[in-house]
Amino acid sequence: MKKYKYGLIISALVALVMGFTSCLNDDMIDDQKYGIINLNANKIIEFPDGAESFTLKNEGSKQLKLGGIRLAAEKPASEDIVVSLTIDRSAEILGASTPLLPSNVITFPATITIPAGRRVSDSITITINTDELKADPQYLAISIASIDKSDYLVSGNLGYLTLNFKGPHQWEGRYALTGTMTDAASPNLTHVSSLWVIDTKNNPNGDPYTVQIRTKNSTTLMFFDEIIQGDYIYPISTGTSYSGYGSFAPEFVFDEEGNITAVVNHHGQPAANTREAELDPSGVNKYDEATKSFQVSYWMNQPSSIAGHRSHIVETYTFIEELE
Repeated sequence: MKKYKYGLIISALVALVMGFTSCLNDDMIDDQKYGIINLNANKIIEFPDGAESFTLKNEGSKQLKLGGIRLAAEKPASEDIVVSLTIDRSAEILGASTPLLPSNVITFPATITIPAGRRVSDSITITINTDELKADPQYLAISIASIDKSDYLVSGNLGYLTLNFKGPHQWEGRYALTGTMTDAASPNLTHVSSLWVIDTKNNPNGDPYTVQIRTKNSTTLMFFDEIIQGDYIYPISTGTSYSGYGSFAPEFVFDEEGNITAVVNHHGQPAANTREAELDPSGVNKYDEATKSFQVSYWMNQPSSIAGHRSHIVETYTFIEELE
């Protein structure tokens, strides 16, 4: 019996050693396909970032600077490394149903160089014809096509940079905000404009409270607070100071006639704190081309705080100017 047990133990040890030996002789590890990557064995060429987004006015040809190409290695480049770039509109990178930016709308350099003594190339300058952009985002990728030195590898997950471009919605802009708000859970909370108009310290000239109405796509505009929060957060008044509804900011959905057909929460419907937006159909809920303004009525619901509607908001947004 003991000899049998010893035989099993010896067999197990032999199998274990053989397993380690096979790992050590694994060509995939030797070729740096997986395992601990030796940066000096195969130096990696990559984009520092995986994606960039742009919202651009329709104003003809415009130049933009993207981040450079990076050498991922222990030491800076010992020689000039010339990297060739190409447009990539493949479903593998962008997805099968992704709206694609036409290739003739963008130009960029065919090559970029990481100079000797550096790890990162200069910025990649691209030129985009903004007149062709739409309010709905369009996508393409710039990929690393090749490297002029044989001992460098293209990164497996950062070998391309995904770009998306969109033009502004026709009603995007900076708007004066007025309105009323009632909060069933905290009755002391009111609309931000009610305090702003009498706040001689922060608003000595009696200016209107302004917000940015930003493009999401061809049907949806997003509320961005530029004065108090500097974020997609809905500002409120406590009566004596300013605050905001965390994880809540309205997005307004319009139809082709300018009717507001839905209001949703920018942070999720609902957000993690259960806050969501809901259109009040009894309101005006429409954009007026003559006055360049829109009126909207909606609720902020938060079932984790109170059953039913928590806050009722009735507002007018009056256009002031385009966003820069």
